Amino acid sequence: MTGIIERLRAVVLGSRCEDSNGTAPALMIRIRCKHCGEEITTRVEKAHALQEQYEMVKGEHGEEPEVSGYLLQKEILGSNCQKIITLTMHLDACTRPLKHEVEGGELLEVSDSD
Repeated sequence: MTGIIERLRAVVLGSRCEDSNGTAPALMIRIRCKHCGEEITTRVEKAHALQEQYEMVKGEHGEEPEVSGYLLQKEILGSNCQKIITLTMHLDACTRPLKHEVEGGELLEVSDSD
C-alpha cells in the first residue's frame, strides 16, 4: 500500500519534491506580536489558503503554465491586543517556505502539520 501512495505522491508532486514533507495538509505558523509580545499559533490549510503562482514552460503543445510556487497572504489577530499582523510568505512548488515578510510581528516557526 505504501508503494502506491509514494507513486501517487510522485505523480501529483513530481519527483523534485521527494526530499520534502510537502504532502502534509497544513502549515503551523507561530508568530510574535511586536506590540504586545503575544505568541500566536495559527494553522493554514494548504488546499485553501495558498495561491498558485505560475511560470510558462515549454511543453509538447508550446508554452504551457506550470505551478512554480505558492503565495500565502494572511492577517493574524491575537487575543492580547487589537493590532493586526500581516504575513506574506512565498513557497516553492513543494510548499517549502522560501521567503517571508511580516508587518507588525516576527515569524518564529513554520512547520508541516497533519
